[in-house]
Amino acid sequence: MEPHPKDQTGPVKTVHLPDLPGVDVPGAGVTFHWHPPERPGPRARHGIVVPPILAGDYEVSTLFASSFASRGYSCLRFERRVEWLDAEREPEVLGPLVAQYVEDIRRGIAWWSEAGDLSAPLGLFGVSMGAIIGTVLAAREPSLGPAVLCMGGGPLTEVLTTAREEMFDDFRSDLTKRLGGWESALMPRFVRSMKGHDPIEMAPLLDPSRVLFVGTIFDRVIHPTHQNRLWEALGRPRRIRLPCGHYSAALFVPLIRYLAGRWFDQHFELSPQAD
Repeated sequence: MEPHPKDQTGPVKTVHLPDLPGVDVPGAGVTFHWHPPERPGPRARHGIVVPPILAGDYEVSTLFASSFASRGYSCLRFERRVEWLDAEREPEVLGPLVAQYVEDIRRGIAWWSEAGDLSAPLGLFGVSMGAIIGTVLAAREPSLGPAVLCMGGGPLTEVLTTAREEMFDDFRSDLTKRLGGWESALMPRFVRSMKGHDPIEMAPLLDPSRVLFVGTIFDRVIHPTHQNRLWEALGRPRRIRLPCGHYSAALFVPLIRYLAGRWFDQHFELSPQAD
C-alpha cells in the first residue's frame, strides 16, 4: 500500500508488512491501521500508538484510535499476528512472542515515521494486554514518550495463572492436559521464557512522570494485585482507580478518553482547545 500523503486528513488506511526472514514466531505478518487526524491543527504532527488487545475483535482499540483521530491526532492501531492463548504452543514461545509483538510495532512505527510528518516523541495508549505489551514496548522504543496504560499487570505468567475468565480457564485446562501440572510443570517453563520480556522487569526503564495508569478495583481478569505490582514497578506514576471490573470498565470509556486526551495534550504541550 502507498503511504498516506503527508499533512492530509482522510479515511483509515490499512497496511500489511510481511514477515522478515528468520522471524521467531511466524504468523500473519504485521497488520496495522493508520487513523489520520480528522482535522488539521497542531495535534496532527503528534502520533499515538495503540498495541493490540488479547483476543476477540478490535472494537475497543478501534474506539480509542478513532477518538484520538477525531481529537486531531494521528494514530496507529495494531492487530495481533497470532492468538495469545493457544494451548498447542509450547510455554517457551511466550517470551519470544512478546518480543515479536514489540518488534512488529517498532516496524510499524518506523514505516509511519517515513510515511507521515510526525514530531517525536509519540504517545502510547494500551488496554489490558495492550498495556502489558505497551510497557515492554515503551522500554525498548526511544520514539515513545507519554503513555496511558489501562488495566495492565504483571508478571505476565501470574496474570495467566490467576485470570478468572472462560478463555483463560480453557487455555490452562487444555495446556495441563497436554503437558502436565500448571504449577509444577508449566509455570517454571513460562517464567524462564519471560526472562527479559516481562513488563515488571522492563517497567523501571519508563519515566513515571510521563505515565498515566488506569486501574480497576474489582477486576477478575487482571487482578488488582497484579495491576498494583506493575504500578509499583513503573515507579508509582499518577493513577486513576475505577470502581469496576475488567469488562464493566466499558462504562468509563468516556472518562478514559477524556483523561487520555488531556494527558497527551499536556505532555505534547498543547492547549486543550488546540485546533
